[in-house]
Amino acid sequence: MVALGYAFALGLLHGVLPDEHTWPITFSYAIGGASGRAGLKAGFFFSLAFTVQRGLLSLLAYLALARFLESKLVNGIVYVAVGIAMGVAGGILRARGAEQHRHLMGHADAEIHEAQGGAALTPSTPVHWTLIHGFIAGFGFEGLFASVITVALPHMRSAWMGVLPGVMFGLGTMVVLVIMGLLFGSFLRLARGLTEAQVAQIGADTGARTLLYGGVLFVVFGACTLLGWTRWLPIEEGYLVIAIFMVAVAVPAFVYSWRRVCRDRACEWRPGGRPAPAK
Repeated sequence: MVALGYAFALGLLHGVLPDEHTWPITFSYAIGGASGRAGLKAGFFFSLAFTVQRGLLSLLAYLALARFLESKLVNGIVYVAVGIAMGVAGGILRARGAEQHRHLMGHADAEIHEAQGGAALTPSTPVHWTLIHGFIAGFGFEGLFASVITVALPHMRSAWMGVLPGVMFGLGTMVVLVIMGLLFGSFLRLARGLTEAQVAQIGADTGARTLLYGGVLFVVFGACTLLGWTRWLPIEEGYLVIAIFMVAVAVPAFVYSWRRVCRDRACEWRPGGRPAPAK
């Protein structure tokens, strides 16, 4: 029980630390849903698939495959696979948004349509897609999970018990990601001077862009890992990826989407703000 509690505690820490797989995907889908509820679902679905996969990974490690799973080859492939999944999802969402704008020719027509009782004119970001991302990302064998394998796994007495450290690690991560998803999804609700349609539009556009360009970043970084170019990095590669993602992808995507929607009206940030009703 102590070993499993240790695995759960490391899972909590894994969720809190900016991880190269968990935060970019959770952020993209949570802000894409533009609501706390959607963000909560994004964190839950991603970590659910992640937990299932970590249980499988723990079992494989119990069967003496840990050294192979820790290799740069596997991690590089995971980066590329996650990047492709993110890029495809972002490309699909961008295409949906472009198609709607071609039909409606601009924000004014979208607001008129909504005021007349039409459906929201922004592509929804399907949070259940995070199930795919979570399962793929789970193959990334970072340092914290390696500690679980080293400390907790030897206390398991059979193959089926070998699944438990990975599951507990995943559940600890789930607790934190659900909270983070809720916070990310509620982020846009701090704005005033926006209609519900505009909040949804900023969220969907930001989410699509972070998935698309974040996917490109992951593929490039995965290729560099496979080529051995990351071995000389002065810091742990996962922290470098999340730093580049937030600074070069997430923040610019949000600023661009915000300016695009708020070009012709006053929008301001204020804690406790509520979107203005559609006119």
